[in-house]
Amino acid sequence: MTYYPNNPYQQPRESAGLSTASLVLGILSMLGFCIIILVPLAGVITGHLAQRREPASRGLSLAGLITSWVGLLVAVVLYAFIIWLIVFSVGVIENYEVDYSGLSEFA
Repeated sequence: MTYYPNNPYQQPRESAGLSTASLVLGILSMLGFCIIILVPLAGVITGHLAQRREPASRGLSLAGLITSWVGLLVAVVLYAFIIWLIVFSVGVIENYEVDYSGLSEFA
């Protein structure tokens, strides 16, 4: 009878770096860093890469994807509102007429 000892070497654990990065970037984008549109965009990209490369940490990457997409949506709505506000204020300023006739009393 031959005896084969157990293999002391185990397979290395799969890293969850991309999934963790996606979750961290998603949380940062939800905390207000979505103003810098690169933060949620990087979270979406790393989340999709993690879905494909790290199947064991699917929950982390899914949470990162959801929070990053929400942050990206908030950033797009915020930028659209700011652009609308600038365009609207320029239109109001162009149509606004100032009456300077009362200033002659102070001169």
